[in-house]
Amino acid sequence: MVLTAAGFGLCLVAAAANLNISPPPPPQLDELSMLGFRALASFAGGCGFAVLYNSTHRTVLTVGCLALVGNELRLALHDAGMQLALATFIGALAVGLLASAARPWLREPRIALTVAGIIIMVPGTYAFQTVVLLDQGNVLAALEAATLGAFVVGAMALGLAAARLVTQRGWIVES
Repeated sequence: MVLTAAGFGLCLVAAAANLNISPPPPPQLDELSMLGFRALASFAGGCGFAVLYNSTHRTVLTVGCLALVGNELRLALHDAGMQLALATFIGALAVGLLASAARPWLREPRIALTVAGIIIMVPGTYAFQTVVLLDQGNVLAALEAATLGAFVVGAMALGLAAARLVTQRGWIVES
């Protein structure tokens, strides 16, 4: 709901300002600088979401590291040519597996580690494109953006579920 409200608000601003939703040109940075900026953004985003969960300092830093590893893996796989949904699944799986390893040490609920660690992977660009394209009357392109966004969100959930299934085999048969 928050994402939808933000998308509609941005849509109104884009319509009023007659903005174009074409992606900006890629930044002119060398690969090492780009990797460093992406890693910093992933770490800061993960830490920020962990703070929203009222986590301890140790948990905030751990979630930042989980987000860094998972999101960097996802982006590297996507940059190498893998489809975004599959890359997101692998990144979320990595976050889930690492969170399972860190959970006993932190004594935190799994959900506080995993959700805060993968929320940086939410495809907000696709949601924004969907709303703007619908506003412009371009229904087919809007459906394409919405479908791609839904696949990425589904891949995030499947990655966490697969990690839990691997690390907690009894989870699937709990009553």
